[in-house]
Amino acid sequence: MNKRIELLAPAGNFDKLKTAVLYGADAVYLSGKDFGMRAFAGNFSDEELIEAKNFCVTQKVKLYVTVNIIAQNNDLKNIEKHLAFLNEIKADAVIISDMGIMDMSIKKFPSLPVHVSTQFSAMNYNTVNFLHNMGAKRVILPRELSLTEIIEIRANSKAELEIFVHGAMCMAYSGRCMLSFHTKNRNPNKGECNQTCRFKYDITSEQIPEGFYIEEESKKGTYFFNSKDLCLIENIPEIISSGICSVKIEGRMKTQGYLSTVVKTYRDAINLYYKDKKKYKYDPSWMEELAKVSNRGYTTFRFNDMSVPADQNYGSGKAESTHDVAGIVKEIIDRKYLVVEVKSAFRTGDEIEIVIPEKRVLTVTLNEIKDVVGNPVKRTNPNQIVLIRHCKSVIPGSIIRIRK
Repeated sequence: MNKRIELLAPAGNFDKLKTAVLYGADAVYLSGKDFGMRAFAGNFSDEELIEAKNFCVTQKVKLYVTVNIIAQNNDLKNIEKHLAFLNEIKADAVIISDMGIMDMSIKKFPSLPVHVSTQFSAMNYNTVNFLHNMGAKRVILPRELSLTEIIEIRANSKAELEIFVHGAMCMAYSGRCMLSFHTKNRNPNKGECNQTCRFKYDITSEQIPEGFYIEEESKKGTYFFNSKDLCLIENIPEIISSGICSVKIEGRMKTQGYLSTVVKTYRDAINLYYKDKKKYKYDPSWMEELAKVSNRGYTTFRFNDMSVPADQNYGSGKAESTHDVAGIVKEIIDRKYLVVEVKSAFRTGDEIEIVIPEKRVLTVTLNEIKDVVGNPVKRTNPNQIVLIRHCKSVIPGSIIRIRK
């Protein structure tokens, strides 16, 4: 309860893992090639999991591995082998949603800490206590809880508690949905969700009272199930004061650019709070930063109150951003040039932003771009390696953004 709150970030592959750590994550969560709820992220082979664990040890960062599918009989044998492997490499915890898998892990691998996934939907302190008594170290609470409910759970349980503070929302209880299975034969409870809820629908029913829909929804189609994204950047003091031990960012499928901005923003807010709690003040520039990366509009959802229609994004199922990731700084040559791997095209004369770990965001006008042999470049292309002038404080791993 007296420890600093943990900032937990997603890692869909090794490059994203490095970005999350570079920009301030205290812990990362990721998945092996099977049994995680993000089957289409890059994910990690067994060899990569060993490498990831070793990297996290050197960086003094914790590594949590998701084994959070809802399992069927034919999954059990291979899951046991996977748990044995995770126990062997000393993963800092395994994230589980299935009670049978949880029981298997706790009984056969008691030294491997278990965190209960948000997929379990532990909505009350009796459930949290039941899971803790079974042997779970931590329970990841559902996004559907209010701050008042979270505080009540904290007061009546001894388990570590974790909550999501940022990222995509689900129209069902934390992924317990079968829409994409029925429409595309892709099982969302095994990480194959195709986000059918983000599609546009025309919905009618004789059982729904007249006037239930607003005019715009009833006459046109609407993205009826499409929630805005969760964002609790304005609520950092209340979250820390509640006794939560870890705050989690969603997004193993998101880009390095997304990770750099979101992790850095929450890192800055948390650090400022601990620097001087009495003088802490929310900085509006944090929300300006978060608006630059992929989002569907932001909401606090149930955290501050009951969900309302404004929490939904009826106009579009697509995530939008004001900026693109233009490139990633790979190395620095003689403090003269930044070696940049281009992600999206930019030109000489463009104004760019450089997101630097633990520093302010720099705004720079590109007066010069060169290729690797020193020839001038007017316009870059994705996957090209180019050189731009060195800027103070920029380090390898810094992310370059450009307004769309």
